[in-house]
Amino acid sequence: MSLDFFTVASNLISLFALIAAGYIAVKTGALKPESSPYFSALLLKITLPCTIFVSLVTREYNSSFAHDGITIIIAGMIAFPAMLYTSRLLAKIFHVPEGRRGVWAFICAYSNSGFMGFPIALALFGTEGLALSVMLNVSFNITLYTLGAMELIRDNPNHKSEGLDVKAIIFSNINIATALSLIFYFGRINVPSAVIVPLKYLSDVTTPISMVIIGMALAHSKASSLFTDIHAWTASAFRLIIYPVILCGILRFIPLSDNRLVAAILILINAMPGASVTAVLSEMYGADVDFAARIMFIQNLACMITIPAVCMLI
Repeated sequence: MSLDFFTVASNLISLFALIAAGYIAVKTGALKPESSPYFSALLLKITLPCTIFVSLVTREYNSSFAHDGITIIIAGMIAFPAMLYTSRLLAKIFHVPEGRRGVWAFICAYSNSGFMGFPIALALFGTEGLALSVMLNVSFNITLYTLGAMELIRDNPNHKSEGLDVKAIIFSNINIATALSLIFYFGRINVPSAVIVPLKYLSDVTTPISMVIIGMALAHSKASSLFTDIHAWTASAFRLIIYPVILCGILRFIPLSDNRLVAAILILINAMPGASVTAVLSEMYGADVDFAARIMFIQNLACMITIPAVCMLI
């Protein structure tokens, strides 16, 4: 695996140019902000599941990669809860007010693995990097929609939770695509080219759409109180810099695999801004949506500097 500054910079510049295209499209009126949910639905329900499925089923079965995939799933099952519960304690130490601590801890622990993580992993490390990111996303989804959701519920003690919508979580298009890709890969089931070709066409538009969506979100985000909310900045520091650096240090002393790409993907995914579902889940469970949106705004701007910096550590 080889990764130098110019490789990272050139790929990220291309991706951020797509973000700029989404931003400009909204600001000039070429796209309406109200159209963002439709782009998001296209991404989450169609193109991203295709990307996930194609990333694995087009790979020849390799016992070493299978071992690496299982390793990164296990690592994720340890890393995500560890960051979540550490963040809960840190929220008290940093005097984050009650009613905000769940959002603070959640956004420190969970990154934007789908919208940004997958496209950047693909751009920097190719299909193997994307495939390992898909494997890591298994543990990401399991812990985010259970432990993570419960953390957000803590912010609203009066919230009458009806419980998690387990059916919607399990049978989301992304999870179905992940499960099918694992079955097809480990079962060594061949997929006809007549099926793979159109799925690849859909897969190819995932990166442009995801970056444009982020640009659209930035174009109509509220920047009020950005520079006075210290808790939004501390959450951003842990999400974008401190946790990735800590992971990098740990993985240098505890190598997960002979394949250095396993550690690289774990660090890279955790260097992304906060999970894109943070605001949606905050609203669902009665947490502070404005606080979540404020942190997301800061992180999506700051990551243009922090992602290349973290990549230099890989």
